[in-house]
Amino acid sequence: MASININLGDAFLLETPPNGQHLYIAIAPTTNSKYLFVNLTTCKTGSETTCILQPNTTGMPSYVKAESAIAYQYAREMDARQLDLEICVGSRIPKCTFPIDILKKIQQGGVASKRIAPMYKRALKRFLGIL
Repeated sequence: MASININLGDAFLLETPPNGQHLYIAIAPTTNSKYLFVNLTTCKTGSETTCILQPNTTGMPSYVKAESAIAYQYAREMDARQLDLEICVGSRIPKCTFPIDILKKIQQGGVASKRIAPMYKRALKRFLGIL
């Protein structure tokens, strides 16, 4: 596969065993080549409510078809090479891109989340200049 460009707000559909596929959104650079990604999942009982996204909201990518939560506990750091290995076969790259206003909401949710790993929260705060 060709080299993948990662831009903030880009979302990639990844293979996520054992449950199939999930959308991961790039929300902050963590190093020169790595980015922090968070997982978007359909809302259900027990979902984190720090950042809920509604379908049909202005600017919301059409991929979001149901009320969805950012599952910050599944945040992960990846570079383009790692990302390339996990993208679902046949998925458009990126699958979709979130506009800046929704990206900021997701980033602020990461700062507020009690489920995100501390090292990822620190990286996000550092990027946002909150430290």
